[in-house]
Amino acid sequence: MCCCAHILCLIVKDDLKEVDDSILRIHGAVKYIRSSPSRLARFKACAEQEKITYKGLVCLDVETRRIQLT
Repeated sequence: MCCCAHILCLIVKDDLKEVDDSILRIHGAVKYIRSSPSRLARFKACAEQEKITYKGLVCLDVETRRIQLT
């Protein structure tokens, strides 16, 4: 039984690494867009052109509150 639990734990950890990588990529994209007023304006224009509705922009997380999934 312990062996099955260990294998399951390894599978979950591996999947969480993939999710964490995706979150880091999204974080980088948001940081890149928000760091320049012209990039932000272009992003908004592209969203409007593609008729993508949104309530607000994605905000960056606060490092002290970020949950580490390791």
